[in-house]
Amino acid sequence: MRSRPVPARTPPLALVASLALVASLAACRPVGEASPAASAGPDASPGAQPTANATDAPGGTPIPGFADWQTIDPQAVRISVEDGALVMRLIGPVLWLNEDKGVLFFRDVTGDFRATATVRTSKTSDASIPPGQDGTVQLAGLMARTEIPAENSVFIVSGSIGMSTGLETKTTTSGSSVWVQRGLPTGGDAELKVCRIGFSFLMLWRHVDTDEGWTLMSTFERRDMPQTLQVGANIYTDAVPDVTARFEHLNVEPLLPGAAC
Repeated sequence: MRSRPVPARTPPLALVASLALVASLAACRPVGEASPAASAGPDASPGAQPTANATDAPGGTPIPGFADWQTIDPQAVRISVEDGALVMRLIGPVLWLNEDKGVLFFRDVTGDFRATATVRTSKTSDASIPPGQDGTVQLAGLMARTEIPAENSVFIVSGSIGMSTGLETKTTTSGSSVWVQRGLPTGGDAELKVCRIGFSFLMLWRHVDTDEGWTLMSTFERRDMPQTLQVGANIYTDAVPDVTARFEHLNVEPLLPGAAC
């Protein structure tokens, strides 16, 4: 049964947008900036510099800078590097809710960490328009997840939250989800951050292309989460997919004991 959403308390704010990408990881160790490869198939945008689509096969993906990343539900997404941005185009109706699984492009991470990215979402059918706003959910962002012993995850995403654009945070415990939403009426773009500090998972956001401070949207206390989690970029919808997400400065880094998020 669908859990009752927790009502948002923060008023809508305005957003601006930007693009570029620096990918980093290596079991919480940064790697170099992703570089474009030769082909992305028929879904590539004109003028783009795409890579081959990611798969969840052993040995990771063919995407430069993400060689040891994997994909959950790869049949529902096209993943590439275009014009300096990691791009995820949703092509199948997959959803992160309760026991349902959406798309996650991830790397295993152990211990405390900080994950950040600037996420820009738009309609796949018209990149000049934010996704949804028609009663559908079309969202993308940052996620930490495990399947031990069942579906368990936390995340923060931006995009369409129904009749408006906005942000959503969600915690799923043993296949049962609870979420919080807040509106962002000028578009579904945001700089997002997820931090793990011990048993606490902090979900933060701020406007893109600004030096403003981070706003804490949710804190989830999850003593059930193991030390090693799948951490990365997610995307999903509850309807016919029409959402593309562009990730800039996608970064996962370790947090030393006592370090702030």
